[in-house]
Amino acid sequence: MNLCVILALFSIYSHPDSLIRGVYINCYQASKQEYLDVIFEKADSNMINAIVVDLKSDYGFLCYDSKNTIARELGAIKRFVKVDYILEQAAKRGIKVIARIVCFKDDYLSAYENYAIYNDSNEVWRDYKDLAWTNPYKKEVRDYLVDVSKEIVDLGFTSLTFDYLRFPTDGPVDRMKLTNVYGSRCDPLHDLLKAVRHAVGDTIEIGACVFGFTVLHALKAEGQDIARMSEYVDVFYPMLYPSHFNASYKKGDTEYWRNYWIYYDAIYQAAEKVRPGVKIVPFVQGFDYRTEQFDETYVFAQINGALSAYADGIVIWHAGGDYATSWPSLLWARNSSLRRSAQMSLNTRMREAGQLYQGKSLLPSTPLSTPQAKSLTMAQLSSQPEPYRCLSSDTLPSRQSRRFYLDPVSP
Repeated sequence: MNLCVILALFSIYSHPDSLIRGVYINCYQASKQEYLDVIFEKADSNMINAIVVDLKSDYGFLCYDSKNTIARELGAIKRFVKVDYILEQAAKRGIKVIARIVCFKDDYLSAYENYAIYNDSNEVWRDYKDLAWTNPYKKEVRDYLVDVSKEIVDLGFTSLTFDYLRFPTDGPVDRMKLTNVYGSRCDPLHDLLKAVRHAVGDTIEIGACVFGFTVLHALKAEGQDIARMSEYVDVFYPMLYPSHFNASYKKGDTEYWRNYWIYYDAIYQAAEKVRPGVKIVPFVQGFDYRTEQFDETYVFAQINGALSAYADGIVIWHAGGDYATSWPSLLWARNSSLRRSAQMSLNTRMREAGQLYQGKSLLPSTPLSTPQAKSLTMAQLSSQPEPYRCLSSDTLPSRQSRRFYLDPVSP
C-alpha cells in the first residue's frame, strides 16, 4: 500500500477526533432509534466522527431523565434523548458525542422565582418568538446551569458545548430591565464558564457556540468575547452561516467563493484571538435559508474554506436533522482529512530523514494575483481519483489579498 495512505490511516484512526466531522441532532430525532441508526451507519463509513446532541433544549427543558429538583418542580424534564443507546453505539465506533446545553434562553426556568429578565412594566421580557430568557447576572441562574452540566457529565458525556451563552438581542431589547448588574455583560458569561470548569474538572471538554461576528470583534451587547472566554473554553463553535451575514458582506464573489471566504477568513481571525491550543470548529449551514442555490456544493464551499484555513473540524447544522444534501460534502471532508494527515506525516518523515524540498511542494503552489470566478462542483471533484483529488493551480482563490500559496490538501 502506498506509504502516504498507510501514514494517513494511522494518523486518523489512532486520533479519531483530530479533525471533527459532525452533525447536529435535535432532541426529537435523538428519541428515534431508526434515525440514530442511519447516523451511526454514516459513522461506520467514516463519513462523520462526531455528533452534537441536545441535552437542554432551545425551550429550556432537559431532554433526559434528570434528577434536578428545580427542573422537576417546573415540569422541565422531557425524556426524549436515548442517552444510553447513543453513548453505547458511539463508544463502539469511537464517535465523539457533544452535549449541547442551551443556557439563558429558557422558557421554563424564567418562571421560577425571579430568575427571568423583566421588562419596564415588570413583566417577564420575551423575545420575538415569545420565549423568555433568564438573567445571566443572577448567580442562582448560573448555579442551575452548573448543576445541569455536572449531571450531564455524570451520565457519561465528556464534551459539553454551551449555546445561547449570551444576552438576548432578538426582541424589544430597549425594554429590558436587568437586575443584579455587575461589570460588563462579558463578566457573568465568564463567571459561568469558570464555575463549570471548576465543577467538572479539566478532563471534560468545554465548548461555546458563538455568533459568527464574534470572531471579528467582541459583541458587547451579547456579552461574547472569545479572547476572554477562551480562558475556560477548549473549543469554539462559531456560527458562520453565510445566510446570517448581510448580503453585502464578501460581496463580489460568486456564492460559492463568498461562502468559502466567509469561513476561511473567519477561522484565521478566530485563531488569532484565542489562547494557544483552543480549537475552532465552525458550524456549517446545512439548510436553505437565503441561498441562491442550496445543494451539496453550497455546503462543500463552506467546508472547503474552513479546512483550507486549518479549522479543527466542522459541524453541519440543520435544525430538523435532514442531511441528505450534506452527506456528499462530508464524504469529501473525510477524504480531505486523510490527505492532510498523509501530507503532514510525510513532511515530518522527510524532515526527520534530512530530505529537504528545496523550495518545491508535493502539490502545485502557484500564487494567484486575481480572484477566480470558477465554481468547482462536487461532480467535477468526483471525476478525479480518490483519495488524492486536488484542484489545479488555477481553480483556487487566494486569501483576502488574493495572493497566497495553495494549501496542498485543498480538494
